[in-house]
Amino acid sequence: MQEAVKMYTKQPKKMMIMNILDILKRYTDEDHRLSQKEIREILEKEYDMSVDRKAIKRNLMELADFGYNVEYSESVRVNQRGEEETIYTDWYLERDFSDAELRLLIDSLLFSKHIPYSQCKELIEKLEGLSNQYFKARVKHIRRLPESVPQNRPRTDGII
Repeated sequence: MQEAVKMYTKQPKKMMIMNILDILKRYTDEDHRLSQKEIREILEKEYDMSVDRKAIKRNLMELADFGYNVEYSESVRVNQRGEEETIYTDWYLERDFSDAELRLLIDSLLFSKHIPYSQCKELIEKLEGLSNQYFKARVKHIRRLPESVPQNRPRTDGII
C-alpha cells in the first residue's frame, strides 16, 4: 500500500479521511495509541500530506460518526485565557478480533488436516490483515505448513 501511495506526487485532501483510517488500522490498537501530532507526522512522512491538528481531529470524529470503532481519551485543561477546553488524545481503532482470538484461528488453520496448503496460507494472511503491524511482528515466527504435506494416496493394489 505504501509504495502505491508514494507513486503520486501529492495526495488530494479528500483522501485524508481514508489515509487516517489506514493509519489507525496499521498502527493502533488498545495497547498502541496515537496522538493527533503522531498521526500528522505519519501523514506527512508516508502520504506526503501536510495538514493541521484541527483537520485531523475533525476527520477522526467523522470516522467515529460513520460507525468506525474509533476510541480516544478526553481530558479537560484550562487554556491561557482561563477557559476550560477538552483535549482528545490516545486515538486507536478498536478491533473486531483480539490478538488472542486471531492467534486461535490461525492455530486452528495450521493444525487442520482438511484444508489444502494454498487455502490455509491465504486464510492466514487474511486473518493477519485483520490486525496491525504489531500482531504481524508477533506471529512472524510461526512456521507455516510445508507445501508438500504428505497426503493419503489411494491404494493401487486393488484393496479397498
